[in-house]
Amino acid sequence: MTTTASATATLPTQDATAMKTVGKKSLDRSDFMTLFIAQMQHQDPLEPMKGTEMASQLAQFSTLEATTKMSDNMEKLLNYQTSQNNLQLLTLIGKEVQGTGNAIGVVNGATATTQYTLGDAADSCKVDIYDAAGKLVDTVNLGYAASGVHDLSWDAKTPSGTVVPDGQYTYVVTATNALGQKVNVDYKTTGKVTGVNFTGGTAQVSVDKAVLMNVGDILAVN
Repeated sequence: MTTTASATATLPTQDATAMKTVGKKSLDRSDFMTLFIAQMQHQDPLEPMKGTEMASQLAQFSTLEATTKMSDNMEKLLNYQTSQNNLQLLTLIGKEVQGTGNAIGVVNGATATTQYTLGDAADSCKVDIYDAAGKLVDTVNLGYAASGVHDLSWDAKTPSGTVVPDGQYTYVVTATNALGQKVNVDYKTTGKVTGVNFTGGTAQVSVDKAVLMNVGDILAVN
């Protein structure tokens, strides 16, 4: 009887960490020069890189260098312009501004006079005022209201005469015409700038200590 012996060889396993490929997602100027020099060193002596091809690659590198410098300079210019704009916003503190929105700020039990615009005459018009939690705190019945701009001066009191706490409130105008149709309303927020906020990537001003208004929403400065 003939016995056949077989042997198996086991390949050494590699560490999973060593098998990972380490690299960059994008190449910078140093990487470009490294690749260019490596290409020059390993080119075929019998078919060397043509002068036009070398000039083309050098031109690409020059373009990359110029574009990078331009990008850096533009970023510096943008940062400078942003800082200047932020400094100019500080001059708004203490001034009255008007912007888009239907917010009202109550400070020391008083509010600034704001405005809203009716797109048509209204046979019935009322203003409901809500606190920050969405609770109705007061209703002002105006009856008939002509089309156009209207001032809103709220006394910051509940129907029982209690002065509401300081903070942000919102007002909602409900107007209907003679046919019972809703009239379009354009809201404005008015108040004194009491602070400037640069966080979050968007410049904002604090109006009457309670209302945050984006700088882009400011329509007028008094």
